[in-house]
Amino acid sequence: MKKFQKITIIAIFFIIASSIASAFGYFRKNYDAFDVMGMHGFGLFAGFGLAVLAAVAFLFIFWLWMIVDCLKREFKRDIDKVVWVLVLVFLHLLGAVIYYFVVKISDKKETKKKK
Repeated sequence: MKKFQKITIIAIFFIIASSIASAFGYFRKNYDAFDVMGMHGFGLFAGFGLAVLAAVAFLFIFWLWMIVDCLKREFKRDIDKVVWVLVLVFLHLLGAVIYYFVVKISDKKETKKKK
């Protein structure tokens, strides 16, 4: 595994573990704020908000990375760049995943074949 992947997995593990611990009151005497309202253990779900926020930030950065790559890349025809930018803008994450597998991965394979 790459170093970045290991760090990401460890970070996600600690976020989930700390949210579970916080939900059941391991960090202070009287559980979480939701326990006061009669909802014991509900803080567990509130803690997952951090993990969701991190995932959304990662996906947004991935989408921006694909747009920047598309704008910098030299295509055979100019219309290809316009089409890919429109796909990325209107399909957001789905467009970014499609662009990654269709253009970016195939470009890496062609570069390896030339070497």
